[in-house]
Amino acid sequence: MNPVLEKIIQTFKDMPLSRRIVLGGLTMVIVAGFVTLFIWTNQTQFKAAYTGLTKDDAANVVANLKETNTPYRLTGDGTTIMVPEEIVYDVRLTMAKQGIPKGGGVGYEIFDKTKFGTTEFVQKINKKRAIQGELARTISAFDEVKTARVMIVMPKDSVFVEEVKKPSASILLELNADLEQENVTAIAHLVASSIQDLTPKLVTIVDTAGRILFEGKSEEEQAKITAQNLADAQYQYKIRFEENLTRRIQTMLERIVGKDKAIVRVTSEMDFSKNDMNEEIYDPFERGGEFVRSRKNRAEKIKSTLDDIPNPSSVNPIVEDETLGGQAGNELTDKSDDTFNYEISKRVRATQKPMAVLNRLSVAAVVDGNYEYKIDESGNRKRVYVPRSTEEMKRFQNIVIKAMGYNEERSDQVSMESFPFASIADLQTQPETVGWQKLQKDYGKLAGNALLVLILFLFVIRPIIKTVKDIKTTVEQEALPSPEEIALIEEDEAEPQFLEMDGKQQKEYLEMMTEDEKDSFMKDLNASERASFLEKMSVNEKAKYYADKDFDKTLNILRGWISETEEEQNG
Repeated sequence: MNPVLEKIIQTFKDMPLSRRIVLGGLTMVIVAGFVTLFIWTNQTQFKAAYTGLTKDDAANVVANLKETNTPYRLTGDGTTIMVPEEIVYDVRLTMAKQGIPKGGGVGYEIFDKTKFGTTEFVQKINKKRAIQGELARTISAFDEVKTARVMIVMPKDSVFVEEVKKPSASILLELNADLEQENVTAIAHLVASSIQDLTPKLVTIVDTAGRILFEGKSEEEQAKITAQNLADAQYQYKIRFEENLTRRIQTMLERIVGKDKAIVRVTSEMDFSKNDMNEEIYDPFERGGEFVRSRKNRAEKIKSTLDDIPNPSSVNPIVEDETLGGQAGNELTDKSDDTFNYEISKRVRATQKPMAVLNRLSVAAVVDGNYEYKIDESGNRKRVYVPRSTEEMKRFQNIVIKAMGYNEERSDQVSMESFPFASIADLQTQPETVGWQKLQKDYGKLAGNALLVLILFLFVIRPIIKTVKDIKTTVEQEALPSPEEIALIEEDEAEPQFLEMDGKQQKEYLEMMTEDEKDSFMKDLNASERASFLEKMSVNEKAKYYADKDFDKTLNILRGWISETEEEQNG
């Protein structure tokens, strides 16, 4: 076994039990933390490519993804398909090219493959199916709508005008969340506008919970709804007018007295009644003279004599007119008629009242006063309120009057007062970080990996390398001769008689002695003789000698030799 690894194991064994447990727990926490950080920084981010799919569409999408070996995940009971974030749009475009998903119904693509010999009845049915499918897909585009089904009833054509009926439609919605009333109305108008002669009154919308979301209203109900909408619009108009005027006055005062030191409230009375008036005014003297539009002149002359009197007969007897006297047989008439038509001035005026007429305006404004710091009898610094002067308040009131558009004829009111305000702590708002989300998205993983490598090097690799170096240095130092052995070698160099003996002679010389004599002889040897003797001993003898003398040191030497032997064999 490697002496460095063996030293680590031995050091761990020599530790107390409590320290082993703490070290083991710390190691597990570090490893788990690094594993979690590594997985988190390198995991693939998935994003929903499709949500709310039908089973058929989900099966088609999954089959296509399997063919292209694209990783995916199914969530939401198989109705949501998630793919890696970087290829979401590529997947959608690829699927759209193949006409996937179809939206759970057939649309106008039903006419892409028209069979020869299709009857008119089948064509009408296919057209109806196509319209229903396209409308269902359009309605499903709402975020709150999971699925939609549209059923249309088209009446039969009739040659009699009295028997002509209008189409109707019913819509079934499966919702992810409740729809706002305005969205429901929008769906009804969307369907009604897509079908000829269909009105929103003939559209019914229900959901899968059995609730009627929209149904055709009678004229009376529709009038009530219209009145309610008009009242809401009028109220919103009034509120916006008051808020706008409040903001204008308050911001102006705050620039003078300071932020949060002015309060303004505006109340308006408006007339929303409608009163339209059309006028036609005729004024013959407007232009200061008479203008002839047309003139008609007619002259007539009538002359009668006796020759002109018809012959008497039984049918037309001559009756003498007594009023003519003796001039009955001679008559002369002369008539003259002259007619003038003059041009008359005319003005046509249409007056329409605006949406709202401001009848009265009331403004109430309150400003904070001034403050001074004074020292009381106890020597404490105290904040004292100082009200604003009458002249200053008058100037503020004049400013408000000008800003609000004061009109005395409307009986407008203005109230301007000064009171001490309660202490309001300044709101500490943190500056908005610009571009942080984009920076995190682009370089988050890279920074996480770099941080992971840095922490791993500083707290794991570097301490391990340092510990291994220290243990290796300790082993090498223990394998070197001790200072005593070095002294023995130096002493033996001063005595050439012992150095002249080789290892075999020294061995034979010692074997001639008993064990007691050998021990006594070895104790009497000086450092140089002992070092020389040890140097010329065989490996086994040297091991036996050190084993008897110092067992731990012998164990380290044996490990070093074994390591050297293994390195030579591997080399």
